[in-house]
Amino acid sequence: MADRMDRISAYLDGAMSAAEAAAFEAEAAEDPSLAAEIEAAGALDAEVGVAFDSLLDAPLPPELLATISATTTPGTRLEEARPTVAAATPAGEGAAPAPDVAEAEPGVPGQAALGGGAPSVGGIPAGGNAPREEMPPPAYAAANENRQPFFSSSIAAALALLLVGAGAGALMTRALVPGTELADGHATRGWMDEIADYHRVYARQVAHLVEVPASDKDHIETWLGKETGVPFSVPDLAASGFTFQGARLLVAGGKPVAQLLYTDAEGQVMALCVLGREGPGSEEFTPRSFDGVEMVRWLAPGAAWVAVGEPGMDLEAVAREAAQEV
Repeated sequence: MADRMDRISAYLDGAMSAAEAAAFEAEAAEDPSLAAEIEAAGALDAEVGVAFDSLLDAPLPPELLATISATTTPGTRLEEARPTVAAATPAGEGAAPAPDVAEAEPGVPGQAALGGGAPSVGGIPAGGNAPREEMPPPAYAAANENRQPFFSSSIAAALALLLVGAGAGALMTRALVPGTELADGHATRGWMDEIADYHRVYARQVAHLVEVPASDKDHIETWLGKETGVPFSVPDLAASGFTFQGARLLVAGGKPVAQLLYTDAEGQVMALCVLGREGPGSEEFTPRSFDGVEMVRWLAPGAAWVAVGEPGMDLEAVAREAAQEV
């Protein structure tokens, strides 16, 4: 899984070579689950970018600014300046003069300082080493006398980016776990996988295709609009060759889903499914494939819609027509 995630990330970041990217796309074309994960990760990148773009331009809270200023502005610390070796006065600029030390004879350290020729052992005079004269301490400058503040607005921005990254990482972790929710309010893989499973079952039904027939259209709109929290009108898709047959209430991604069922002239089943979500709509119509079940998804304000059907159906045209009527 880690290697798969790394490859998805590299693909979306443009870190793959042209040959690697082509091979990865070919692999995704043969693996619907991989294609779904790539799409979910790409959608997440876009959503995170939109959600957090304004964060970098937002002013920091006054309390945080006050804390930063009090701890990084020169002159606000109360401790006394302490000298450091790095801050010692450079040589030639008022450095302390070298002390006068008696010069010892070669090979007999310390004896000249003692003022005599006392016998020594191993070059050390009797009575120990020669006494050291007091040396005046070197002149030092205060270590933080000219200290500049090191916490700048750029670092504050970096911290903001770090917070964004942490949030994005958490969202990415959730987004690639089947059945969990993405920022648009629906599960990234789970709910559409479940819709595909429902379609495989109900598309084979004849006498029991729907729960409530098309003759109760007004009841369907009231009932399923209330259950899903998405007010809608049943689209008339006759111009696209589909006749409304009725509806069912499903559960997918842990949420109630309205399933509006249509048939074409050959008796093939096409469905429109919707569940509630938070957030604005989008003008994008995204095709998906789940083991022979084709889908086109779009987002409306407060709702996620998907057209579900068989291979060969022009579901994007159906989805665009339905989006104008729901």
